[in-house]
Amino acid sequence: MRRLLLFAIFGLAALVGCDTAALETESQVVVEAYLEAGEPMDSVRLTRTARASAEYTPERTAVQGADVQVQRLNDSGGVAATVSYTETDSTDGLYIPEPETPATVEPQATYRLRAAPPEGPVVTAETTVPAPVEAVRTQNDTTTYPDPDDENSDPPQFELTVRPGPSALERQNVYVLTSRSLLELQSIPASPPDSVAGRLLTPFYLEQYDADSDTLASFRVNSSGLLNEANFTSNDDGTVSITLPWLAVAFYGPNQVRASVVDDNLYDFLRTQSAQQMSLAPGEIPNIDEDIENGTGIFGSFAEASGKVLIRPPNLTGDDVPLRP
Repeated sequence: MRRLLLFAIFGLAALVGCDTAALETESQVVVEAYLEAGEPMDSVRLTRTARASAEYTPERTAVQGADVQVQRLNDSGGVAATVSYTETDSTDGLYIPEPETPATVEPQATYRLRAAPPEGPVVTAETTVPAPVEAVRTQNDTTTYPDPDDENSDPPQFELTVRPGPSALERQNVYVLTSRSLLELQSIPASPPDSVAGRLLTPFYLEQYDADSDTLASFRVNSSGLLNEANFTSNDDGTVSITLPWLAVAFYGPNQVRASVVDDNLYDFLRTQSAQQMSLAPGEIPNIDEDIENGTGIFGSFAEASGKVLIRPPNLTGDDVPLRP
């Protein structure tokens, strides 16, 4: 479930609302599932598309009672291993691996999702997992946010150096850079007054914050979108150094920074989603590019490396910000 929450920032609901398939009279099964190289199999969420005039919520459109499996394929395309899933009692339409069939996602392996709903055709999708990414070193693990009142303020930026594995794709590696605040937001009112938010949020996000309608949790995770490896510094030892842009930092204090190499499915999904957001008129909006047979959504995979940084406010005083995770 952790990955469903992480990648929710990619806006799967936008796919359901913008893809022309969502406007059809007959509903489709919507898949949301991610595999992380070297980690245990994660959950699978199944819902159905809603009519354009209807409210879309995962709870109301959940697909229950489906037979869900994730199969690891061998080099000839046959099934080498199968992980069976069971529906959770807590969340309708959310399926998790059965305890009897634990499995770790193998890097550079190909997996097939097979979901058979009680009614309708079997939904399938495949993903090839990227090679592992190793965090080699970090620099400027503690730094100070630029002073917005001083145009000459130029503190050192956090840098994460990673060693990507060999790519089996016919393109350079593409990354998604994600920052997540590690502050104990549960100990702070969900919608604190502006005076409190001003001690926690960096200037750009403070301007977006509305105490009447926003919560701090909605600013916790921020993503860069797709970034080609050419955007970063390639080193002679084969590593890649990634500088965290200040715009990616929403909160002062401790932050976790993840650099994720994405597979073709996530790459296509995010690339076409970005094109949708840049379209100027309804007639110009392209469909999301997704690879789900007999359904829609995303079944993707990624490999990631991470590091931590402590961002101090400019002109720091002792009670400016809780700097503990």
